[in-house]
Amino acid sequence: MSIPARSFARANQELAAAFDRYLEARGLKPASRVTYGKSVQGLVGFLHARSIAEANRSVIREFLGTLYARGLDANTIRRHTAGLRCFFKFVQLTGLTRHNPTAILSHRKLPGRVQRVLTRSEVDRLVAAARTPLESAIAEWLYGTGVRVSELVSMRFEDVDFAAGVARVQKGKGDKDRIVLFGSKADEAIRRMIEWRPTETGLLFEARPQTGCLRLQGGAWLGLAYINAVQRSIRVGPLSDLPTRDDARRAFDRILAVTSGYKPKPPRPYTDRAIRLMVANMAQRAGIGRAYPHALRRAMATHMLENGADLRAIQDLLGHERITTTALYTSLTAFNLKAIHTRCHPKGGENVETPQN
Repeated sequence: MSIPARSFARANQELAAAFDRYLEARGLKPASRVTYGKSVQGLVGFLHARSIAEANRSVIREFLGTLYARGLDANTIRRHTAGLRCFFKFVQLTGLTRHNPTAILSHRKLPGRVQRVLTRSEVDRLVAAARTPLESAIAEWLYGTGVRVSELVSMRFEDVDFAAGVARVQKGKGDKDRIVLFGSKADEAIRRMIEWRPTETGLLFEARPQTGCLRLQGGAWLGLAYINAVQRSIRVGPLSDLPTRDDARRAFDRILAVTSGYKPKPPRPYTDRAIRLMVANMAQRAGIGRAYPHALRRAMATHMLENGADLRAIQDLLGHERITTTALYTSLTAFNLKAIHTRCHPKGGENVETPQN
């Protein structure tokens, strides 16, 4: 590959930064901006000194070919392609180019896949595997409301009407608000969690303050805490003087109170990753294999549809823009669909009455 006389490396980086600001102005979530940014940065690195604004379709195909060569799966390639499509639409808006090299770029067709849906028994086992009121409330809320994990971590108490059994999702996917419903099981689980750990910030699910942690090593208690933003080990005392963890915790807190440079982290929202880890651990303890928050959302939608719920109602609860997304999202077998058709269609049954003259 020949290196052009003029380097566009800096201009490419500036354009990528402008694209991120454009996505932020459009209201895209940070996670989406990071995903799109990785796609653009990958192309920037591939082009080296060549201008990204002047890239043509053959260059884009060559870049995607390097991703295939690295062994990335087809779904990941599709995400990169979608990110580049969005980027080059932005480049057109800037007036730097009049063509879009991704306009007729074909998507790699993915093999059809039927997502496994947790059964009602598996959902019950997952909830039963919770070790704390917090874990139980998270599982019941995800399954009861069908909210996304990103929506769960930002919900506040003022968004929940316990008397009516409804909650408002503020700025969900697509920056849209919607109403979700919850039943008695989720209500009871949330109330137990509140009694067990009252909130300090108003968040529905609140991560407790980080005040350091303890471990027992060689017959003595050692504490770990951040001092001047650096994690340090502090000797708390021997096990003979501090026979229980509660005794060690109180002694550790007294040490930290007079330690210069120590500043505990206040209560804060949980991260998406922390919630996913909780659900995955519950699923492992329940013996149902791998499960994540999205599995409970999918199970809620599928179980409602199996019980005869209207697809449009499920679409509203899930916050899908298109009903086709909801239809694909609910993993029904042909047998399920036939049973629903037989029960709900005016002429779906086997014994249809013949109209009288």
